[in-house]
Amino acid sequence: MQSFSTTVILQTRRRRGLRVFYLLLTLTLNPASAQSQKTLPTTASAVQTPTETPTVTWLDIVRLVDQHPRLAAGRLMVMAARGAVGAAGAVPNPSLDATIGGGATRDGDLKRIEKGFELTVPLGWIAQRGHKMAAAMAELDASQSDAEALRREILLQLRVLFWNLVYDQTRVAALTDLEAQTADLARIVRRRVEAGEARPVEKARVEVELEKVASELDAARVSLGVNREQLQLWLGGEMVRELRIEADLSAVPTIPDLDPALIQARSSHPSIKAARARVEARAAEVAVEKLARIPSLALKAFTDEEIDRRAYGGGIVVDIPVWNWNAGRIAQAQAQWSAGKKQLEAQARDLDSSIIESHGACLAASRTAIRLRDGILPRSEAAAATMERTYQLGEASLLEAIDARRVLVETRRTYLAALVETQIDCSRFNALIGEEDEQ
Repeated sequence: MQSFSTTVILQTRRRRGLRVFYLLLTLTLNPASAQSQKTLPTTASAVQTPTETPTVTWLDIVRLVDQHPRLAAGRLMVMAARGAVGAAGAVPNPSLDATIGGGATRDGDLKRIEKGFELTVPLGWIAQRGHKMAAAMAELDASQSDAEALRREILLQLRVLFWNLVYDQTRVAALTDLEAQTADLARIVRRRVEAGEARPVEKARVEVELEKVASELDAARVSLGVNREQLQLWLGGEMVRELRIEADLSAVPTIPDLDPALIQARSSHPSIKAARARVEARAAEVAVEKLARIPSLALKAFTDEEIDRRAYGGGIVVDIPVWNWNAGRIAQAQAQWSAGKKQLEAQARDLDSSIIESHGACLAASRTAIRLRDGILPRSEAAAATMERTYQLGEASLLEAIDARRVLVETRRTYLAALVETQIDCSRFNALIGEEDEQ
């Protein structure tokens, strides 16, 4: 069976401000080559020149994805939620009232400046502070879970683009090899036609086949270039030099069992954690609204200096909710709490459905790829090679040789499509259960 190596070359441009990125890639991604420079300085193949293309794997791309603006926005939302926690626990300031004015007796014999001061310390916030902080903490947990879910989403989108890029590179390599083989067959046919051993129409037929392969190769190269540009856009839109991304498309991933995956996702998936946190926040808001029915208190201290007396003392201020007992806000908070619980239940069901679907797709695609790799592709390659040798010996027609080659080409195309479908479906399944791909 023919082995398909998957090496992707990303064409990039040198721009100011990214030289540090190239140096980091050269030093961190190729430590073996740096070590070989120290140990084998006299070996030409062991010396890494400054123009050598750095090698980047999937893990290296994961390290760069944190600079994506959507992830930066998620981190800022977490900071905002953390600030809301501080605001919920803040102690309100006391209020100070001061008055000053002139005073005189009724007969006008005595005049003086009159002053008054009043200090009020509110206490009504104490009853609600704990529940407000609980609601803010729950919203913080929900924001952190949302940021984690966003990172998974971006990594999955980048993973799909990554495997499509690897698929296009593999397809270009396979079609390049096929074009060379078809060109060799075309030369054999031309020699046989020139020697009078074959009819001239066979030359036209094999040239048509060569043109088909060349056209498909050109389309594959265009698709490869488009995916390269998209990957550059995901990683910031500009890079220093050519980057060589290595991945083994033919490595069929191991598929975890469904039941443990469902249990793990229900307990640790960020969307479920965020929904639970929001339910807790709505429950705390219900408690806050119920406590708002309690009359709020405030301590009061005052001093007054009038023309004929001086007074000082203290008191209690009570806010009595005569006109509004907060029934509307309580009903609103309770409805939002109930809606949050239903949304949590629906989200858990949607997650289970997505996991079951992605697990089935991953399993079906991997089995198809294995069957093609082990049973169908080797036979197609053997049949095509046999028919070409038979044609060269003059014991088979060109149509039979071309038909066998067409079957081989279609089998290889199906095999590559099954491989990339396996990688994408299994990546989606791993993203749902929280397992990050390492290759």
